[in-house]
Formats: sequence, structure tokens, C-alpha cells
Amino acid sequence: MIDEQQLEAAIDEHFHHAGDRLFRMECLPRYMASEGEESDFQRYLAGADGPDMERKEQWLAILRSEEARGLISYRVRAFSNAMTEYERYEADWCYVHNAAAGEDIAVLRDGEHDTPATFIREDFWLVNDALLIPMQYDEHGRFLSADIVTDPETIAPYLRARDEAHAAAEPFRAWWDRHPELHQRQRAA
Repeated sequence: MIDEQQLEAAIDEHFHHAGDRLFRMECLPRYMASEGEESDFQRYLAGADGPDMERKEQWLAILRSEEARGLISYRVRAFSNAMTEYERYEADWCYVHNAAAGEDIAVLRDGEHDTPATFIREDFWLVNDALLIPMQYDEHGRFLSADIVTDPETIAPYLRARDEAHAAAEPFRAWWDRHPELHQRQRAA
């Protein structure tokens, strides 16, 4: 079991050469994030105009730098049919900006997209098809720990799940554009 710093170090160690691929599967209805992200979520709930872009710009700069260096970062976000406020926040204040900075984000929404039979409804990272990092969270979405798995037989079903989920998912920008009712400003109007 590893903590958040060890998780970041493991990813950084294996994700730094042009052509390296980093995949993230996200499935939880809520994540307890860093203090800054939690502050943004509270501001979102209060109807603020947007995230703290000074804080967010640090992350967006990393995404742009990775893309410029030829690193491939992508994710599938599984959303519930009746999206939680946190899921709406993630789409509106996080993914809009991450996608613009170069991250390939795709959406599988319950009741809207067909979920592949191979789908694994848990959070995990895959790095270069050779490193699996399953994530553990508590019932409130607080990160507890992660594992590092290198056994090809254990990784194989996650590779299939990733590939089929990504193929079945809709690109975030197209999905987001089809759902103005989920946009914060649209809902407030």
C-alpha cells in the first residue's frame, strides 16, 4: 500500500518519455480533494463565477507541458445518471479547463451510454500498460491508499476495461456541449 506522495512518485517515475501513456478511470460520485480544490467546490456550491484560476493554472501548466513533451494523458469519467453536485462541479470547473489544456477526457454516463461488459467500476491508473495502480477511498471519497501492480495477468483485465470503456465513452467536449443544463451558469439563469 502506498500513500499520495508515493503514488505521485510512482507515476512520475514511469511517465516522463515522449509516447508514455497515463490513463485514469474515475467512478466515484464525490472525491475529498486538496484544500484548494475543496475550497473551489464550496465556491461552486455558493454560485461563484469560476475556480481559483491562479491555483488551477499550476495544474493546467503541467498538462500543457506534458502534451508538449509528447506524453499522453487520458481518462474515462463514469458519471451517475442523476449527477451529484460534485460531478457537475468536476465537469464545469475541472474538466472544461483540463480538456482545453490537452487532457483527453471521455464520459460514460449511466443511462446515457452503454457500459461495456468488461467495465471495472473502480478507480485506477494505468501507466504504459505495464503498471496498474488501483485506488482505495473511504465512503466520503477520501483517498486511503493505492497498490502498485506489475503482474501482467492481473493487469490484463484492466487494459481491456480501459480500452473498451474509452471506445464506448463520448469525448468530454462533445458531451458537455450537448448538456447545457448541467452548466452552472445555465442552471442559475
